[in-house]
Amino acid sequence: MKRLFTIATIVLTACIAYAGHRDKVTYTFPENMSDAVKTEFIKQCDKGAVLYEINCAKCHNTTVGRKEIIPDFAPEQLIGYELRVKNPKHESNIPETTVTAEELGQIMTFLTYKTKNK
Repeated sequence: MKRLFTIATIVLTACIAYAGHRDKVTYTFPENMSDAVKTEFIKQCDKGAVLYEINCAKCHNTTVGRKEIIPDFAPEQLIGYELRVKNPKHESNIPETTVTAEELGQIMTFLTYKTKNK
């Protein structure tokens, strides 16, 4: 029970911390994507953004001035399970017990559709 409370506290804290950045992250979808599909992808991207912040940001983000930059990843870098095994550091830092396949998919969706840096 104590472990569940600790995990819930960490997730809530991360969500609150991320809320201040949330309006700064925008998404770019294909023009021919229907509004209904965009709505679902936005939900997935928003979940992925929170999961990225919790699990990935500390190693991948960079700071320029006072702004934290989420990197742009090439499509080939965002291939689900290959992400875990092509980089030994990822294999140990994001095992299935930390990030599930569904969560990893949400992170990849977020990184795929977030508006690219200038």
